[in-house]
Amino acid sequence: MTLRFALQLSTALLAGAILVGAFAPFSLGWFAPLPLALVFGVGMTVRPLAAAAAGYVFGVGLFGVGVNWIHVAVEIFGASPFIAWAAALGLAALLAVFPATAFGLAAWAGARAAPLTKLALWPALWTLSEWLRGWLLTGFGWLQLGYAPISSDWVQWIAPFVGVLGVGSVIAVVAAGLAAITVTRRAWPALATGVLWVGLYALPGPAQPIGTDATGGSITILLVQGDIAQTRKWRADEREAIIDQYCALSAPYWDRADLIVWPETAIPAVYVNGRSSPYVELAHLVNHHRARLIAGTLRRGDGDLYNSMIDIGSGQASDKRHLVPFGEYVPFGEWLRPLLGDATVPAVDFAAAHATSTLPVAGARVGLPICYEIAFARDVRPAAAPSGLLVNASDDVWFGRSIGLWQNREIARMRAIETGRPVARATNTGLTAVIGADGSLNATIAPFRPGVLQATIKPRAGITPFVRWGNGPLVGFWAGIVLAVVVGRKRFHVILT
Repeated sequence: MTLRFALQLSTALLAGAILVGAFAPFSLGWFAPLPLALVFGVGMTVRPLAAAAAGYVFGVGLFGVGVNWIHVAVEIFGASPFIAWAAALGLAALLAVFPATAFGLAAWAGARAAPLTKLALWPALWTLSEWLRGWLLTGFGWLQLGYAPISSDWVQWIAPFVGVLGVGSVIAVVAAGLAAITVTRRAWPALATGVLWVGLYALPGPAQPIGTDATGGSITILLVQGDIAQTRKWRADEREAIIDQYCALSAPYWDRADLIVWPETAIPAVYVNGRSSPYVELAHLVNHHRARLIAGTLRRGDGDLYNSMIDIGSGQASDKRHLVPFGEYVPFGEWLRPLLGDATVPAVDFAAAHATSTLPVAGARVGLPICYEIAFARDVRPAAAPSGLLVNASDDVWFGRSIGLWQNREIARMRAIETGRPVARATNTGLTAVIGADGSLNATIAPFRPGVLQATIKPRAGITPFVRWGNGPLVGFWAGIVLAVVVGRKRFHVILT
């Protein structure tokens, strides 16, 4: 390895680690194109294998720093610290394959193309790699580039049409323009994309969320944050005390709210037709008051166990469809389960629901993405279409006090903009919040302590272009760009030069 190549790899590693600062809780979204431009510039000047290596170490830096909170979740689940850190490092090493593949292919496809072709080729392959990362092996869309500028007004113009991947595409185009100076020796691509980036930040937001309208009604909602330690939750001798705590926090609001939400697995018991304690007692309480109670619990149905949100009064359930690998089921469990030690929940393997369901509340329908599902636009879209608002119940104790908490809320804000729906987040430890349909944080409460958040939410109707079409048009566009470069390099060369 030459000294120059070692410096290039070091630059790529540092750029990946620095890019984490663009995401929550640091939220320096305006900064996002710069580290990406730095590593694009490295990739544009080396051979394909070297570009893939640069992309790989960039990914190790990004995911090694940005999602190292995985070790907290694995340790809480019951694994040893060694296994927990090995899992975090292994995940970073696996996820780094996606930028490595994008960089290697971009360098290969652009090797004989016009210099300015790279301006389209690199963001195209970057976006396609992010899309694949959100799908393959059940998907892991954390730290997709488009989440970084979530608080910027210009995102409200783009995300309702092309989602988080489209927002990330804009950042990648700007980064490619800044990096193009390394291969074109021309300043105008950098100047043009720089002006575009500044112009986006000068753009005021739309007067109202694109694609949806307020229905005219409103729902008074109470989000209850129990702050129950995972070491307590599944102990049989703690069950009554935990439920009593949630009831005490909710007590002043049974006749002052339309909907009370307890977070994911707030009731540490298994629901079987609502005929056992504590569900009978809770249903009796709820049915004598105004408020509906939707609470997270485990549900037994047809011999399977589901992670569910239950309307306690009626018994209607919304079951989780997108399960967390190793948290809710174990892939290749016969070989891997012995390494995980004793789980701290009653069962490791849950069943996934086959259909999206919504629940009626106060004249509106509520979509209920549970915990991890909020990270997947493809799961949220079918729940949002028939709903007036989304309720995301989560037990974010798995993140500890790490940056994962803030990243998860950042993701929920993007789903609000994409769908044009307000999102109410009810969490165990935080960050409990009410998010406007424009992605704004309308109300929050402090994390890591018991509390309640009462808010009035106006449901919305209508379908954003993104809810209707998803990522299909954007993926097709960028795939077409790549195809044009690979299949018709000479013709593409003429067009761009």
